[in-house]
Amino acid sequence: MKMQMNDKKNEPDDFDNFLRAQLQNSYEYLPDDNFTANVMAKLPVQKKLGRWQERLIIVIPCTLIALLVLSQFSVIALIIKSWVWLSLIDVAGWLQLSLVIFGAGLFGVAGWFAAERHLL
Repeated sequence: MKMQMNDKKNEPDDFDNFLRAQLQNSYEYLPDDNFTANVMAKLPVQKKLGRWQERLIIVIPCTLIALLVLSQFSVIALIIKSWVWLSLIDVAGWLQLSLVIFGAGLFGVAGWFAAERHLL
């Protein structure tokens, strides 16, 4: 009896053989004589979206949702509270704020670099 070996794990494909036998025995097996492969080969190639189209599909709905959320806030009250908060920050607070902004920028650049190099 010849055993098939799985290329990935070097283990016998006993389960695959069992499953194939069960499926063939449970229903009348109709060989398709490469019919499926021929039909798949004749299908038109799926058009790939460009990089900008993919980004627009993400950016436009996110922008609309953000604008909808922002429309529910009082912008003037938010500006006043932000101005008061920024005026009350001492030197250490400004240093912490600048470090957080720098860290976020560094994290963004690292993520972009990893995506460009296909590390993620």
